[in-house]
Amino acid sequence: MIVTRRWLEEFVDLSGISDEKLYETFNSIGLEVDSMVRTEIPPKVVVGRVLSCEKHPDADKLNVCRVDTGDGERQIVCGAANVREAEYVPVALPGTVLPGDFEIKPAKLRGVESLGMICSSTELGLPETERGIMILDDSLGEMTPGRELGSLPDVADTVIELELTANRGDCLSVHGVARDLSAALERPLHPFGYHPAEYSPLGIAREIELHVKGAVEADLLYSLAECDRLESNALMRLRLAWVGEYREEPLAAHLAYATQATGVLLRAYDAGRLKEEGHFSLFIEEKAPGDVEISSQKGWLSQVGIRQNEEFAATARSGEILLEGSYIDPERLVPMAAKQKPETDSLYYRSSRGSEPNLSLGMEYLYAGCDRSGGCRFSREPLRIDGEYEPRKTTVDLQRLYAIIGQEIPASTVRGILQRLGFEIHGEGEGVFGVTIPRWRHDIVHLQDIAEEILRIVGINNIAAKPLLVEERNRITETTRRFRLRRDLRERAVAAGFYEAVTYAFAEKAKLERYGFPILEEGVDLINPIVEELNTLRSTLSVNLLEAAKRNLSYGKKRIPLFEIGSVFDRERREHEKLAFLWSGEAEEPNVVNHGKPPRIDFARFVRALGEVLGDFELVPCEEENALIHPYQSATLLFEGRPAGWLSRLHPKAAKEFGIEEDTYLAELDFEALIPSHRNAEAISNFQGVTKDLSLLVEKELPYRSLAHALEKLEGTPLRSFFPVDLYEEESLGERKSVTLRFFLQSEEGTLSDEVIEQTMASILSLLERECGARLR
Repeated sequence: MIVTRRWLEEFVDLSGISDEKLYETFNSIGLEVDSMVRTEIPPKVVVGRVLSCEKHPDADKLNVCRVDTGDGERQIVCGAANVREAEYVPVALPGTVLPGDFEIKPAKLRGVESLGMICSSTELGLPETERGIMILDDSLGEMTPGRELGSLPDVADTVIELELTANRGDCLSVHGVARDLSAALERPLHPFGYHPAEYSPLGIAREIELHVKGAVEADLLYSLAECDRLESNALMRLRLAWVGEYREEPLAAHLAYATQATGVLLRAYDAGRLKEEGHFSLFIEEKAPGDVEISSQKGWLSQVGIRQNEEFAATARSGEILLEGSYIDPERLVPMAAKQKPETDSLYYRSSRGSEPNLSLGMEYLYAGCDRSGGCRFSREPLRIDGEYEPRKTTVDLQRLYAIIGQEIPASTVRGILQRLGFEIHGEGEGVFGVTIPRWRHDIVHLQDIAEEILRIVGINNIAAKPLLVEERNRITETTRRFRLRRDLRERAVAAGFYEAVTYAFAEKAKLERYGFPILEEGVDLINPIVEELNTLRSTLSVNLLEAAKRNLSYGKKRIPLFEIGSVFDRERREHEKLAFLWSGEAEEPNVVNHGKPPRIDFARFVRALGEVLGDFELVPCEEENALIHPYQSATLLFEGRPAGWLSRLHPKAAKEFGIEEDTYLAELDFEALIPSHRNAEAISNFQGVTKDLSLLVEKELPYRSLAHALEKLEGTPLRSFFPVDLYEEESLGERKSVTLRFFLQSEEGTLSDEVIEQTMASILSLLERECGARLR
């Protein structure tokens, strides 16, 4: 985006602001300056008034001009054809050094003396403004012969090129850039309003009929103009050349100039070509979201924000011109364009990034430019179509805003910045207020966007540097924990060789009663079961897994490891989640190692498989009672010291009734009990540990749990862990059995000495002798 300082001053007061300060301000507010060039016209280039112009006697392409340069009249030979149309021109006097180190000297051209040179814009170091010499007029300032051209402020201007991000379509105009500057410099934006000097006697409503089909999400503004002589002026040509938008055709130049100044999309149609019997109709329809088409009875005119039918485009010679200002939300336009891929013209770049929605601003600026060039009359009241627009609002919580910025900013400063940027403030409360987002800022949605606006106007350099503070909230909920545990249990069960079974949440009531499981009370039982065999809600997963095992056995499976995570229901129909395991038949697949004769599943192998899924747990004598549990090969499982469920070999009677093998093992656990509690990290020693074995003789009926409980009482020793590694019985031991325990000793303070190791083992032996009647074997 290219602007000039003087052009900006039409909208905001920059008095007392140096170019250096302007450069710093632009960069501070996020409008990065790519280049800033102060235009310098060489000395002794002055305004000249062409008094006469005659053909050169000996050269058809040369003209002999009498020019008033303030110090008198002088004769200058000029080869530009347009010198005949000029009144005021730039003249380089003898002694002037033009760009390229070109010095002007008195000369004779084809025998005619020439005392100076009438210059083109490019010869002065300016962009090309027309073909031939540069024609001056009073749009650049007072035209006094002999006045230094460099003293005209609009010629010796500062040209600024800004790098804009794609979301800043609101700054694709001089007015938009000035709006940001006014907020940063705390200077008011000059209001712009203009009423034409002369109105057309014809009313636009009598000339045009508007037909809008359905809802149209676009804004349109129409005005009629009658033009006798429309020309572009020197200021317009120079500025358009600076910003790379030069148009030779006068009406195209006026449209481009007003669009560059205000950001409003402006088009012009030849009204005379659209008329039938003195008037014409416009048909407006949104054919698809973002695709707004305008047509007349003569044909298609334009696609809003996309392109115009050049067949009906107006020029300065059109006589009667239909002027159009338009706005369409880029959030609707861009997806449509991406999908349809239509041909686009130069205005699509603006519309796709967000043009100016204040259509009256663009139309009145166009009126002003045309009026200064003379010869135009406009319809008194334009025709307007406003699409449905719901103002976007958001809430500003100052404490959250400060947390994003990293520093507190006075609330009055925050409100002042937002108001200068066009936000409307309402509903102020204690540290919280609402804002209505200006329509031209379609890129602002969240509080983070508001914070960015505050930060860039305050200036990043004015925010104190602080170390980054990261405060992470605990976002792990009970639902999250259950989901993760369910996922992890599934993955580990599959890794341990189990297959997941998914069975109905229904069961046969008689079968549940037969095996000692609770059934629903009559008042909450199923009224219309789908089949008689599934006439109630299940209260256990085990029966369903046994049915699944029976089906697998009938398919010829010899190894049946299954698990299921699912819901069960108590007598009051309260839902609980459980985890059940079943393993029947062979313990592993036939392979080379087992010579094709895999071992049968047994209690120890089943417990190891559960350990691979659940991790550490303890087994104690079984407290659960139902007809599936074996009286001698069963246990209650403790997880983190809490009862979590039961595991057992299948009762032989139940195995016979289900028609499956007796080498079948079951476990059913409460899912809730398996959710691990929070554990704090423990220090890990850097010193080498020691492993020691101890073989003891204990009573035959003494369970291992008694030994473990006794050892847990030991304090103040380097004992870290222990577990049994051997159990041995023979007649020579009488009423005792041999148990070998392995102990792991380690210190966090240093390597254990032999003396400490011996003392620890002696303490262990003494404790077990005292608590369990054990003695060293």
